[in-house]
Amino acid sequence: MVNSSSPHRTALRPRARLLRTLGEELISSEVVALIELVKNAYDADATNVLIRFAGPLEPGKGCIEVIDSGHGMELETVQTIWMEPATSSKRGKIRRTEKFKRRFLGEKGIGRFASSRLASELEVVSRREGTSVEAYGIFDWDQFDDESRYLDEVLILWEQRQPREIKPGGAIDLLWSAAEMPPPRAREKGTILRMTRLKQKWEASHFEALRRGLARLVSPSLTKTKDEDNDPGFEVEMALPPEFSQFSSKVEQPPILKHPHYVVRGSVQADGSFSITYRVLAEGLEKQSNGKFARVKDAKGRFELRDVKGAESIGGETPVETKPVECGPINLELRVWDRDELGNVVQKTHSTIKDIRSDLDSLAGINIYRDGFRVLPYGEPKDDWLRLDLRRVQNPTLRLSNNQLYGVVQISADTNPNLRDQSNREGLDENQALRDLRDVMTEVLSRLETMRYAARPRATGKSGRPVGGLFAGFDLKPLADYVAQHLPQDNQAKELVEKTEQLFGGQLKEIQSVLGRYQRLATLGQLIDHVLHEGRQPIASINSEAALGLEDVHRAERLGGEFVSKAAGRFTVIRKQGDVLAIAFRRMEPFGGRRRGRPKQLYLEEIIRDAFAVFADDIHRLHVRTTLPRSQTLVRLDPAEIQEVIINLLQNSIFWLEQVNEARREVAVGVERKGPEHVDILFSDSGPGVPPENHELIFEPYFSTKPEGVGLGLSIVGEIVSDYYEGSLELLKSGPLKGANFLVTLRKRV
Repeated sequence: MVNSSSPHRTALRPRARLLRTLGEELISSEVVALIELVKNAYDADATNVLIRFAGPLEPGKGCIEVIDSGHGMELETVQTIWMEPATSSKRGKIRRTEKFKRRFLGEKGIGRFASSRLASELEVVSRREGTSVEAYGIFDWDQFDDESRYLDEVLILWEQRQPREIKPGGAIDLLWSAAEMPPPRAREKGTILRMTRLKQKWEASHFEALRRGLARLVSPSLTKTKDEDNDPGFEVEMALPPEFSQFSSKVEQPPILKHPHYVVRGSVQADGSFSITYRVLAEGLEKQSNGKFARVKDAKGRFELRDVKGAESIGGETPVETKPVECGPINLELRVWDRDELGNVVQKTHSTIKDIRSDLDSLAGINIYRDGFRVLPYGEPKDDWLRLDLRRVQNPTLRLSNNQLYGVVQISADTNPNLRDQSNREGLDENQALRDLRDVMTEVLSRLETMRYAARPRATGKSGRPVGGLFAGFDLKPLADYVAQHLPQDNQAKELVEKTEQLFGGQLKEIQSVLGRYQRLATLGQLIDHVLHEGRQPIASINSEAALGLEDVHRAERLGGEFVSKAAGRFTVIRKQGDVLAIAFRRMEPFGGRRRGRPKQLYLEEIIRDAFAVFADDIHRLHVRTTLPRSQTLVRLDPAEIQEVIINLLQNSIFWLEQVNEARREVAVGVERKGPEHVDILFSDSGPGVPPENHELIFEPYFSTKPEGVGLGLSIVGEIVSDYYEGSLELLKSGPLKGANFLVTLRKRV
């Protein structure tokens, strides 16, 4: 009989297959497994690593060797530290390697079990620097498949022996060519991992991925510490069977990296302060950008990344509600190419456009390096962690895609503690620090995109011409004139040009009609957001008051005269709340799906007030003072079209007014009739204004200086006033307010 009062203790006995779980489930692929083993060599202060494959490279056959020139291990080290998963030997005060002071990469002690992902058997040969013997051990990973066996029942065979492989003339010499062979003492240390009976078949695609991963394993040095100046470097070489000889060589990055079109270099400090240099090589342009990133509470209550010092430089002040970014400090370098203009790379590398683009595809992406070593999977070809391709789909003219750039972001485990690994060591935790890093890099790229857009050659219209529409450049008249002048007798050519012009004109009208529908849908989406926001409270009040009123009716006989006054008050509230909804619906009505008829005679000022009312909450939260026209200008127009114009201009103003001092935030609109068919709308704000170099660019489709801007707002406005009202949109050099001043001219139907 068991005495229930006596305590009983039982130790946990993990099954042997636990280690297979560590090796096979925490390491996502064979390529990643090999990279983990190379990281161990880095931690051992190795300067040279050889990855050697011996065929046949098929399941159950073949061999992979990882040989390094590190400081090696003694038998005691192997039996204690190396044999203890998740050892603490690399934690605590010992944070750097003993010789070159490299930051340890294998803190969790799991990388050594990556070999179980690669092969069924592992031999370890290691010799500690300055010793006369080498340690030898053999792992049979099949033992760990026995579900009945406990972990402490698995035996690993170890011995200490006279050097056979890690000595001059031994396998360690494979690390160097005859011409580079170091002195004997340097060949008396190191480690060999020999994995036999492979788990998978190795093919060309695996070696391509391995070379790509190894080429970017160690970060290019953007900045070096005093300790790093003493580090001779870290080289990796691959040796493969003859059928894969094209992959047998020292792992190096493609030469295309030396010939970018644009370069960005800089740093962001822990407090968000940044100093970044942008270079446009073809133009010889260089621009220095300094400021301070912080998360600022916007009009909708969200915290978004802003340059608060940049706001101060244009008359603003540091916003009251801010939060510091959590990702710094970082160093960064970006190299960017125009994939349609690779002539300079062809000139330097004597390669073909196809091969250059293939190289660019293989290396493209922004890589993250912690203490000089790469953090996977950032920068892999299919890992678009900044969602650059999605941004480009939304704005293909302005934005860069992931396959146009190569980037390096350097962080440190000591100074960037919030940028920490996920448990499987592939990727960083999805937390605020990583979100801040994404936002910072997106903002840095956005500024480069603006400079690139200005420098890139593109079709332009007549200089000084007020903005027309998106279709202003579609004109077949020059072709018709050419045919008339050079082929005056060719009636067939003339007829073909005329028919093409008629067909083209019809198609353009259809495109404009479709675009008009999309314009209304875009604006309608914004209005729906506001209606949903403003409508919830009135509906809640209506429901509440109606329910109370119904209760009063049921008590009418008992309450007598008191009922009448209560009911009157409740129904008054219901009426007022119903009016709120009615106004919101009236604002949306012009954007409904009903077919529009002839333009109506309406007061232009009322349409402008309705547009401003849509953003009443934002205007109130930002404390923006508004001055709207008090005149009554009767015009014949479509209210939805004019509301689109005003809403697009107002949205831009609201965004930029957040960048300036609250006391300066102001928007003013004026209306003036100049003639029977000529009305001007002057729209002004007190924001930072438009930099002189962007005065012409802001009207071009897809140009935007907002990090996530699509760049169609002003193009849509120009399209409406030009194509529907034979008018124009101009940016004035000065106006009532010191920010942006736009003149909208309407000449038709008004």
